[in-house]
Amino acid sequence: MLIQNDYFDLVLEEKTVILRTKKNGFPLKSFDEITREHPRLKILSFPVLRKALTDSEEEHIIGSWLPMIEIAVSSDKMLAQLYINVSTKEFEENKQEILKQAEKELDDAGIIYGRIALQNEAFKPGEPINAAVGRKPQKGADAAITYIEIPERRPVIREDGSADYFEMNFVTPVKQGDWLGEKISAQEGIDGKDVLGNVLPAPRGDDEKIYYDRKSVTDEEEMGKIVLRAVHGGALESIDGLIGVGKQLVISGDVGPETGSITFDGSVVVYGTVLAGFSVNATGDISVEGNEGITNAKEIQSSEGDVYIKGGIFGGGMTIVEAQGNIFVKHANNCKLYGKEVHVGLYLLGSEVIAESVFIDKNRGKIIGGEIEALIKIECAFVGNSHERKTILRVKGIDKELIYTEIQEMAKSLKERTGIVEKLEQHALPFRNSGSHLKGPQAEAYEKMLETIESNRDAIVELDREIQVGLRKIKQAVPPQIEVTREAYPGTIIQIGSKSSTLHVTTKGIFEIIDGVLNV
Repeated sequence: MLIQNDYFDLVLEEKTVILRTKKNGFPLKSFDEITREHPRLKILSFPVLRKALTDSEEEHIIGSWLPMIEIAVSSDKMLAQLYINVSTKEFEENKQEILKQAEKELDDAGIIYGRIALQNEAFKPGEPINAAVGRKPQKGADAAITYIEIPERRPVIREDGSADYFEMNFVTPVKQGDWLGEKISAQEGIDGKDVLGNVLPAPRGDDEKIYYDRKSVTDEEEMGKIVLRAVHGGALESIDGLIGVGKQLVISGDVGPETGSITFDGSVVVYGTVLAGFSVNATGDISVEGNEGITNAKEIQSSEGDVYIKGGIFGGGMTIVEAQGNIFVKHANNCKLYGKEVHVGLYLLGSEVIAESVFIDKNRGKIIGGEIEALIKIECAFVGNSHERKTILRVKGIDKELIYTEIQEMAKSLKERTGIVEKLEQHALPFRNSGSHLKGPQAEAYEKMLETIESNRDAIVELDREIQVGLRKIKQAVPPQIEVTREAYPGTIIQIGSKSSTLHVTTKGIFEIIDGVLNV
């Protein structure tokens, strides 16, 4: 018998609580005090209790009798909580015995990890007590890659806003064995544990590719890191994010009768000039450091790098300067310039330029005569002259659809080559296990297979790099634009995409396509 009064008897039979009503009239709200005095009493529902209190001479099952101690474990097994179903008075009177029983219940339930000292936990009837907390797995550190700092090839901007093309630190010399970069590999994570002691595997950190030219740079493991070092001395290069060392040829004087025209696989530095009729062709960067620049040279061409001509160009209608990368000159007169970006300090006079972007000093740089074609942008201070000399500025804009098509083709090729490598590695496995026992035709076949695997891997790296370059181009694409900051004279032809207009009055500003109309 739990409770006996004039209105009812409250009886416990095993784990079931039964109410036997004697007479009606016991207030439902007063039953709250009974539940507070008996925390182990769990009422099924208040409608059931209300019916039982008003249905005299009947007995009703109104609830259940809870264990003194209950354990609840979260679905992810990372938290175990205790419910101690006793009154505050009973807890204070029997605290040590109850807590000892709680510890035993936790042991019996297999709660073995992350246990919390129960003595320090506050007790409130009906509220859970945190008994154990698991440890979440910690993901390992991601791979970290650091490259040698490559000086940005930009002219120094003076206090008056003009550009200084005389000192650019164009070539960064590198010695054999120099540090060029390093990679700290992705780290293993720290495993976690749930309250039942089960190990929760931690994910390894994300890996990242390290890009470098395999011909001029080697990777070595040092102190647990992959370190990039120069295979030979030369000039530091970075072509589309690929770090490398180009061979370097230094001409202390002029390129002329004494040297003949230069053709070199690497970078070329000329401390004098390139005389009339002579050429410099190189795969790497070309730097002509003489203050007088070049006059009537035949050709300056870099198939993979940049070109820097400190003193400018007097082309006489014959000089061609071409770079896979960027071109930097003080001025250009009656010549042809083809590059990625063309940077000019003072003026372009009667020249033909084709590039992604053309930058003439925005404070005083002039374009007079000639035809300038860019993919993205042309900027200058003045264009044309007061004599209305015909000057054509044309910006085409980026064809995203074409780039998408090229990326799809490269992705298809990358997938095919990856498949070839996987098949060849399977074929090579029996040979690899045989090791040094291979002789004659078998050894030759194995060697050839390894060469094919390596060449395809190199091609995969290059394709992946080109795909990333294409995606960056699409992401960074901006509307085509021509900016003239000071004066654009009559006779100037402004063309953006298929829209063009000839100026008849002097103007200035940013010219672009707005709502399908050229804003000239």
